[in-house]
Amino acid sequence: MRSLPSTPKSFLKYIPGLVVLYFICAALLLLKLPVPALIGYALGIFVFYAQFARYWELLDPLFPKATGYNVFGSIQPQEEVQQQVIISAHHDAAYVFQLIAHCPRYYARLINTGVLFLILGFLVALAETVLSLLQIPISGLTHPWAPIVLLAGGIFLIPLAFFTTRQVSPGAGDNMIAVAIATEIARLFHDAKQAGKSPLQHTRLIVASFDAEEAGIRGARAFCRKHGEALLRTKTYVLNIDTLYKLADLNFLDKDLNASVKLSHQMAQDCVAIAKSLGYPARITGMPFGGGSTDAAAFGQIGVEATNMAGISFDISRFSEGLVYHTPNDLTKYVEPEIVEAALKIVRDYILKKDNELKGISA
Repeated sequence: MRSLPSTPKSFLKYIPGLVVLYFICAALLLLKLPVPALIGYALGIFVFYAQFARYWELLDPLFPKATGYNVFGSIQPQEEVQQQVIISAHHDAAYVFQLIAHCPRYYARLINTGVLFLILGFLVALAETVLSLLQIPISGLTHPWAPIVLLAGGIFLIPLAFFTTRQVSPGAGDNMIAVAIATEIARLFHDAKQAGKSPLQHTRLIVASFDAEEAGIRGARAFCRKHGEALLRTKTYVLNIDTLYKLADLNFLDKDLNASVKLSHQMAQDCVAIAKSLGYPARITGMPFGGGSTDAAAFGQIGVEATNMAGISFDISRFSEGLVYHTPNDLTKYVEPEIVEAALKIVRDYILKKDNELKGISA
């Protein structure tokens, strides 16, 4: 177990301030002060992009510190280590997302509309700044109707001010079931080794449970910073498990972190093939913009092959009533036993497949 300093509230708790900044900038435009409005809107867009889209940790100095813990261990192979497989999950739970809990059908629309008005405000401020520099009167061109439209459009941003609450989701499907699966995999291979029947000849198995995934994949990033050189020195494959609910939604990611990080398409392909050979439906998907990220992205960012196994569609435009992800209803009764069984078998067979590939080379 390793402790890590963290600032979890800086990940999403800035959003109410961003909404307030939007209205201040619209009011500045109404008062014919386009330059400070332009600076404010530009700052808002940059903060949103940095924090929400890319998970940069720019606002950490403004929020209280906390301590998180990564837990991990390894099982050594019978012979020389030639590669390693990491099975990972995260053990922290998310704050309840108000929009998902109360109106999941409109989650994507509200997010997209809020971003649209933020960009529109920037463009109006930019236009008025240029006009003022050219000494062209803005009255009648963009004033006062444009600032009034922006103020009225701010109604779509108000729900974002209540994006999260202080309430924490129970986190059964996201992501304690994945921690249980990773733990069971560790027990399975440990018991086999203790009995003198270890199936792993050249593959080191590492099982990890990361903290602060819901705070911007901070635990996994800390792990990669600490062990990055070792992860790259020995050929490493990371099979992350995050958000398991329904077998029909079984998927493996080849893009992550709002579609900005490439994961291993080959790994995703191999996992889909294993799933189908076991009789389970599976497909390759990519994390769309607005869908967020999994810990697999932290490994992809440093060049380690990784994918994520999930049992949910991350397409936020398809969110509908009954969704329990990031809500108070994320309970065990909504996690299908079939997806748990499938995940265990797929992870087990993927580890064995990678070691068997090396056995063939050694022979």
